[in-house]
Amino acid sequence: MVLRVLALVALLLPLTGCDLFSEARTSLLAGRRAMASRSFREALAYFRAAVAQVPDSAAAHQARGDAADALGEFDEALEAFSVASRLAPTVDNRVRLGTLAARVGQFDLAAQALDHADGPWRQHALVGAGVGAASLAVCTSQYWPQVVHLYNLCLPGGLSAARAAQAASSERVASQRFEVLFEAGRNDEALALARTRGWIREGTRYCEANDLPVTAETAALLAMLLQPEHADCLLQVGARAADEGLIHLSRLMLQDRVANARSPQVREQAAWVLRYRLPADDPSRTAEALSVTGSRLHRLRRPQEAIDALQRAIATDPAFSWPYHNLGRVYLDQDDLDQARQWLTRAIEVNPNHWRALFSLGVAAHKAQRYDEALAAYARAAAMNPDDAHTRANIGWILVNTGRDTEGLRELQNAVRLDPSLDRERRYLDSRLGRDARRGTTFGLR
Repeated sequence: MVLRVLALVALLLPLTGCDLFSEARTSLLAGRRAMASRSFREALAYFRAAVAQVPDSAAAHQARGDAADALGEFDEALEAFSVASRLAPTVDNRVRLGTLAARVGQFDLAAQALDHADGPWRQHALVGAGVGAASLAVCTSQYWPQVVHLYNLCLPGGLSAARAAQAASSERVASQRFEVLFEAGRNDEALALARTRGWIREGTRYCEANDLPVTAETAALLAMLLQPEHADCLLQVGARAADEGLIHLSRLMLQDRVANARSPQVREQAAWVLRYRLPADDPSRTAEALSVTGSRLHRLRRPQEAIDALQRAIATDPAFSWPYHNLGRVYLDQDDLDQARQWLTRAIEVNPNHWRALFSLGVAAHKAQRYDEALAAYARAAAMNPDDAHTRANIGWILVNTGRDTEGLRELQNAVRLDPSLDRERRYLDSRLGRDARRGTTFGLR
């Protein structure tokens, strides 16, 4: 009887299960092709179909999570990564889940997912071997066939690069978990993790420790927690975090420098970034993540998907000015200048200190030949950031194009003094003033 049942199952498999797996494989392949061409919405539809066909496939759920994450469909992405991690608790699946959970502010889930997700030793050894081989190849190409240099410089350099890369790879997930614990306010746990990993070392200046195998963010946070009097690297790291859209983390770093930096210049610069480069208040985590996603989709030349994500960010947190600005940039790149100006104006209404939005409004009005409007926006931007060469250059071009040559040339000279790499402005000043006169005037300004 048992044999007859097994025989029947064997006969039915080609007609049911195998066809189903074949359909799922087709859906996955089509979805991956769509992802490669950045057709994320199309890819998500294929991956949803694959999950429906084989709901126990961790690969299908992971793929669905990747597509949903790319579009800012965070609830679906979290659910997909959670299922993938449950079906196949691999390092890759757990890191995906932990990374996304941290971005949307689910820190407990993020810390849990990243715990013990370091990966096997051989994985990090392969990373080190690859970096070491690349370093050795570059050095060899420079010194071949000088055998002494190859032996004394290239081989030790390659081994050193391999060891450093392997160590950094081994600590990458732990470093990520440290930052999650810090943002969650669990500083004691973060420091306990740092001690366990051997990052806390007597006599180390964390802002200067080139041999510490952690991210720059982790090193800066260690300095903040353990050596606040020697933590001015928080200024640079915090400003970079702001550029990457990590508003909450950036604010924590910069506020620390305003409160604790010994240098008045560092305190002043940190206060400037807080006032003009960050929103007045922290947005919701979801709105922050959607704003970052919208910017990424814009860079990937997926304007409609970017617009969808940014409009959802606005709906989530209408008091957050960055999505309005990013929408304005999307329309500006499409040369839809009316829409661009409308969204950029709304960004400034939400946050009058949004320096980038003022500059972008100046660009949009400039392109629309609304010169008075452009000059007004650029003037406000220049008042906030007098040393921005591009603002000065754009003011100069408008003044020259509207017949105010003396003022325009002076602004262009100011711009080149601030940023000598402005070639277009240099060439124009050469043509108008002569190379020697222009150079003397530019660098002799007071």
